[in-house]
Amino acid sequence: MLRSRFIPKRVSRNGFFALTDTIGVSNRFYALASEQVSRKTVKPLDSRKTFLVDTYKHLMENSSVVLFAHYNNLSKTEDHHFRFKIKQTGGTLTKVRNNLFEVYLKNSHLPDPCGFVKRKEQNRSHPLLPLLKGPTAAITYEDANPQQVAKLLKLLQSAQDKLLVIGAKVENQVLNVEKLNDFKSLPTKLEMQSQLAAVLQMLSGLGLVRTLESGSNALYLTLKSHHDNQKPKEDAENSSADDKSVESK
Repeated sequence: MLRSRFIPKRVSRNGFFALTDTIGVSNRFYALASEQVSRKTVKPLDSRKTFLVDTYKHLMENSSVVLFAHYNNLSKTEDHHFRFKIKQTGGTLTKVRNNLFEVYLKNSHLPDPCGFVKRKEQNRSHPLLPLLKGPTAAITYEDANPQQVAKLLKLLQSAQDKLLVIGAKVENQVLNVEKLNDFKSLPTKLEMQSQLAAVLQMLSGLGLVRTLESGSNALYLTLKSHHDNQKPKEDAENSSADDKSVESK
């Protein structure tokens, strides 16, 4: 007797098929799939070009510091070496395709850089565009920490021209190499916050002293003014009493 084979029931959602017993687990997948289907992109949604532009968008929007470097003829061994060393400083090295990174930069002000955009709607004067000349790598850091940048620049001195930093995005500012060298000598955010707190505490203490001093000074001036006003009256009364005494004599 042949055993009947168990065929799991499948259902369709948004054009994607899945087992009924996995639907509860895969709600997030279906929600994401539904969102992706609604996108209208220049290249196919599952193409590598769309994937890379999306990657660059994520990289730029989720990194406080992005340094751009010329990536010149590194061997595989050198590439692994510097990737490892950069990771030790807290950063990540990513080789970029200039033409696709340019697409992202020109369309970065739009909700979907991969979508259809008219030429006149593009930002063709983005300040980072001039940095994309020749083989390029992006070195990203999650936090804007000057000490990490200082360690990186010191590390890349050994790479000489093979990994040459040519500019950076720090928060919402674009820095050239000179300004980047100034940035690396700044204190960290935590250090700046502690310094600011100390200054504010000192100023608040001085303010309290001045307030107390001004209060006592005002009281002194008020009492002195009252005393000065009372003195002529007392002198006048004494003078009047003396005159009466003289007349009585």
